[in-house]
Amino acid sequence: MNPCIVYLAQNTAKDLQYARDSRSMLEKSLDLLFKNYNEQFRHPVLIFHEGDFDEDSQRSICKGRKEIQFHQINFQTPAFLNPAEIPEIWDGSFGMGHRHMIRFYAIQIFAILKDLGYNWFFRMDDDSFIHSKIDYNLFEFMQKNGYEYGYRVDIKEPQRTSYGFSEMIVAYLKAERIKPQFFYENFADSKLVNNEYFSLKGKLKRLLTNVLDGIAEKINHDLNNWPVSAEWNRWGFYNNFFITKLDFWFQPEVQALLNHFDRTGGIYKYRWNDLIFQTAVVQIFLPQKKVYKFTDWTYEHATLKNGKLDWGGIYPAKGHENSAVVLDFKKTFGKTKIDNSF
Repeated sequence: MNPCIVYLAQNTAKDLQYARDSRSMLEKSLDLLFKNYNEQFRHPVLIFHEGDFDEDSQRSICKGRKEIQFHQINFQTPAFLNPAEIPEIWDGSFGMGHRHMIRFYAIQIFAILKDLGYNWFFRMDDDSFIHSKIDYNLFEFMQKNGYEYGYRVDIKEPQRTSYGFSEMIVAYLKAERIKPQFFYENFADSKLVNNEYFSLKGKLKRLLTNVLDGIAEKINHDLNNWPVSAEWNRWGFYNNFFITKLDFWFQPEVQALLNHFDRTGGIYKYRWNDLIFQTAVVQIFLPQKKVYKFTDWTYEHATLKNGKLDWGGIYPAKGHENSAVVLDFKKTFGKTKIDNSF
């Protein structure tokens, strides 16, 4: 087992997307990561960046922690996309740097880490804070219990950054004759969730019909009876923290969907993000018993606008609801989290 922890960071006191002090938040995130977890387990911590951390900055951030490594990455819009179709600023809010970040975590990270020799990793953002002690090895816990994807928070994605995404995924599943593991449980229309088509009765009925008609039963589903598209509820894994086994992402069918998604250009044209895509991939190809939600450590990931909580929040471990850090967060922002995250 050769695991690592991954950040994608900026060395700035005012980032272009949210005007945050990214450098200070990164240092806080790392200090809490080591205090509450990595001083005990000493996993490599890889900080990817676009060349804005010079040697002095790197030494200052490392603070003698030899586990921290800096890796420069050069982002570019994929050559197979038409630049004329890509807005410089999407919806007046999201620049190219933000969408490069999405592609990094949706598509690129898996091959990068595999080439570096790692087989497990977990992600942290510069504003991801672990506030309570984790006294067990997260990677060993996942492997011992047969999990291949873990997360800390689930959340409902906004509609405006999801238009067309579920329809694209459903069309792909139909064309490739793929029956997903539990992706359709997140559709509002019962025709996709509990349709008779997927029941034992439905299967027997189709088998009998095919025998009578002299037609062999199709694998997975009958394309003539595929459920109609329905409203996806946009429920997903809040993947500013996630932990996963790399082997899962290199299964041929997973790689095929990654490549298909990348070539749609949805990241750059429509701001389809790594949260919704990663959620779909896991729910399509990974049995639910291999997915785990952590609830035993306090985690914070909060997006602030004008001093107010705009997205995310702080998520206390069971029994830590009245801890000092949680109460202070609530006092500052009036609540612990937005209403659609858990």
